[in-house]
Amino acid sequence: MDETIGNARILIVDDNAANLAVLAELLAMAGYTAVFTEQSARRAVARWQAEAFDLLLLDIRMPDMDGHAVMAALRAHLACDDYLPVIVLTAQTDRETRQAALDAGAIDFITKPFDFDETLKRIKTALNTRLLHTKARQQLNEFGQTISAQTEALIAKEHDLAFLAAHDSVTGLLNRRAITERIHTMALEPHQGITCALIEVTDTDQLLLMEGVESVDMFLRTVSTRLNRVMEDHLGLCGVWGGQTFLCVLPFTGDAVRPVFDRLAQAVFTSVAQFDFDVSLHGRGGYSPVQPGALDAAAIDAAIRRAGFALASLHKRCNLLVEFNQIMADTALRRNLVERELSLALRHNPAQLFLQFQPKVDLSRERVVGCEALLRWDHPTLGWVSPAEFIPLAEEKGQIEQIGLLVIEQALQFIQRMQRECGRAVMVAVNVSGYQFELMRAKGGSLVDEIHALLKQYQIDPQYLELEVTESALMSGLDWVIEQLHRLRALGLSVALDDFGTGYSSFSYLQKLPITTLKIDRSFVDNAATQPRQAALLGGIVRMAQELGLTTVAEGVETAADIQLLKSFNCPIAQGYYYSRPIMPDAFVALLNQPGAIKPAHSAIVPIHPPISYCNQDPTHD
Repeated sequence: MDETIGNARILIVDDNAANLAVLAELLAMAGYTAVFTEQSARRAVARWQAEAFDLLLLDIRMPDMDGHAVMAALRAHLACDDYLPVIVLTAQTDRETRQAALDAGAIDFITKPFDFDETLKRIKTALNTRLLHTKARQQLNEFGQTISAQTEALIAKEHDLAFLAAHDSVTGLLNRRAITERIHTMALEPHQGITCALIEVTDTDQLLLMEGVESVDMFLRTVSTRLNRVMEDHLGLCGVWGGQTFLCVLPFTGDAVRPVFDRLAQAVFTSVAQFDFDVSLHGRGGYSPVQPGALDAAAIDAAIRRAGFALASLHKRCNLLVEFNQIMADTALRRNLVERELSLALRHNPAQLFLQFQPKVDLSRERVVGCEALLRWDHPTLGWVSPAEFIPLAEEKGQIEQIGLLVIEQALQFIQRMQRECGRAVMVAVNVSGYQFELMRAKGGSLVDEIHALLKQYQIDPQYLELEVTESALMSGLDWVIEQLHRLRALGLSVALDDFGTGYSSFSYLQKLPITTLKIDRSFVDNAATQPRQAALLGGIVRMAQELGLTTVAEGVETAADIQLLKSFNCPIAQGYYYSRPIMPDAFVALLNQPGAIKPAHSAIVPIHPPISYCNQDPTHD
């Protein structure tokens, strides 16, 4: 320990003799040589005013004179360029106690029962601050600073300007500029490379709403303490990279890194019990090394970016730190590219997004009785972009509202075309995202109202339009979604429950839903013709739908054996590659105009576009 710090004069005031003994012994063991104790608050006030002390450790609740009164008495005799170096000892962690102590002049808190490691660090920090302040006062006295200089020193007395320039004001950790400079300095020293990690905590939004800004600050200080403790044990650095993201740097690479970051995750991502309730702390992180011999500024900046790619590859509440690999960067760059190009397409060239249609076949007559509209994106430079790639992005970025209405409008236009060119139309099913319902509701709009307006605009009988919703879409505000589905049914639309059996299947809520159609997911059809247990399950779903008065559509039929099994169960409608892949509008009109039953796809002369390799990328539809 620095000799100056070790010789600092510390006065401990507590009416509990046991607490005095514990703290005095702890400080003595830590190397502090001038520690004094008082059980009487009044004697402590007199002693502080008569003698010179560097730090006061003050119990807040005492019988003859509480800590607030002690601080008030001491502050009354402070010089204009001085402050009261007091740390409050308290078992109370409620907001009122903390606020009252801060108002009285406390600079920090130590919570009872004492965490020895944390207590020593807080005391050391307070003494360092006191020494800086004392040194500044001495320099002012020695050189006779002007009145203006004294005023500036008074304003900055509790926060040294150099410290503020290099440290985050909430956590006290190095800020981005300062830690970047320290890393570059570290790179000049001989060692075994460095490893940079970015760690993000993700639990402050809810806490801000419930407890306010001060609680968030305390939360972040707790995180910083945990990070700093682990990093100091391994001679590392940590600082605030921005907001709730921290940068940690280890002065080595290789196999030794993984255990440190595992320990870091265990230390940081745990509950914080400093509030009226425990706050669970979650987050994620990524890291990347810089090998010896490559330690220049560009390589360090690149390592931090790679750590960011690794962080972004994880779920926000996974509580893991992972090492970067190139797939993470490629995925992030591709995501950014698709996100940007989708936004441009929607603004300037929505024709890039169009529909294909997959026939639904009546198994008793083997005739086309409907189709499912499937959204495709043909980008001029990216080529065919899978819906599995761009639909989740559209949902996340709020573009799903515009895309969903575009799909419905194109479906209605296609119904008009069938009526015009075929003399009849079949029902067109359109998938509706649960996010679309939520987004329009949040904006005060209604998907039902938009659909009603489009039906009037294109003069389409509602019986030709069916909306398909997934089970997962129903889980967000079930009662409200049910009300919307009832409104759709009242307009005359059919409503299908898509991918039945893959999400949150519950027979108790199935009977409540105003649906007309149950679509059996392909996972129930696959191999059912050769596996009796699978077949029994498939048959049970078909029978249940019949008893509920629902039309059943089996997705993913690919073989003649699938067809025969479904016919034996009296499943009315099938959809899948056995009959046709999703096809372009021209091909579907030609198919609808051909006489007789639909032939299996391997013998039907139906142009397929786009190629098979693209169609196979669609994640949820055949």
